[in-house]
Amino acid sequence: MEQGFLEQEAKAASKKNKTLFSVLTIVYVVLMAAVCFAVKDMLDFDDVRTVKVVVCLGVLSGVMLISVVIGLIASIRSVADASRSLLLPFAERTKEEAAHLINREAAEGKILFDEYIYKFTQGQKPYGARVVLLPSYLLLGNGMGKITAIPREHIYWLCAQVGRKGSSSFIVRLLIFTGKKTFSVEGVDVEHVEKLAERLYQYIPNVFCAYDPFVLSYELEKLFDKNRAEFLKFYEEEKNKTAQE
Repeated sequence: MEQGFLEQEAKAASKKNKTLFSVLTIVYVVLMAAVCFAVKDMLDFDDVRTVKVVVCLGVLSGVMLISVVIGLIASIRSVADASRSLLLPFAERTKEEAAHLINREAAEGKILFDEYIYKFTQGQKPYGARVVLLPSYLLLGNGMGKITAIPREHIYWLCAQVGRKGSSSFIVRLLIFTGKKTFSVEGVDVEHVEKLAERLYQYIPNVFCAYDPFVLSYELEKLFDKNRAEFLKFYEEEKNKTAQE
């Protein structure tokens, strides 16, 4: 039986997660073995400090093991029921209903946009956040299997918001304003994310096209958080202007 879009995504994410958990576990075991070998001649179990260190390492190992087991169980369950991977911030449908709609639209070839937030060279395997646009939803995949499904009718505006992280390296966010909150996906290639936003404007009109998004995005973020009514008023005014042009 042919797998649906979400089932394929859940299976791919599960494979990545299993690999990640396995690598982390191996690295942890190797490091612990190296530490134990290096200090084995210094251990004195009659010393309270030694006992405390050993107990702490035992607890840390237990937490590590439990985390790996929980992660593996979550990955297996997401493959068995792909709707578990969905996050529905607007809760306008059940997860099962949303999963059915997403799978149906993808099967009908209605994927309008499908890109990763990071730019990849030819032959390089994609990873990290993914942005997929369907007639019903804008999907934001976090690379670990969770997919936030934002109904398109709730999206006001999106843009590539360029900022600075630390003292030198640039970051860029695909910032999405909705009726409930702002969502963002972070990247590092400014030009790539700006092109993603430009392509998405074919389907989600840029109602603030007359403004510089570099400045406006920060101002609108503050306005959105402090005075939602004023934000909506400004949005409606610009939307009407755009429609009249």
